[in-house]
Amino acid sequence: MVDWRGRWANFVWAILGFLMFLGGLFSENIVTMVVRGSLAFAGISIFLTSYVKSESMLKRASEVVSGFASLGTIVYGYILTGSLVLGIMASFIASMFFVAFTLSYLLPKLRSESETSQKMANNSK
Repeated sequence: MVDWRGRWANFVWAILGFLMFLGGLFSENIVTMVVRGSLAFAGISIFLTSYVKSESMLKRASEVVSGFASLGTIVYGYILTGSLVLGIMASFIASMFFVAFTLSYLLPKLRSESETSQKMANNSK
């Protein structure tokens, strides 16, 4: 049975991020707007990745664009304000992107090499 509360939690976070962005807009606090806008983009990306069951190129492009928009929002906010909090967040998120892309490239290579070495060991017996 599907737990609909958990299924829509990421969508709700994206909506809350957007509404909190509007709250920061009305209070004229740029750091609040940047963090909440980034939360909205990240929520959209997570919702698309986790719950949309399509393999179309448009879905994949939307996931990547919203993920990078989340990072781009924080970087732009850091450039605009020079806030230390946004700088730390931007560097942390950028390092997570780097690790994720590096591991997604390296892990299949390492697995194929280990399978090849196992086949060679089995053939030599």
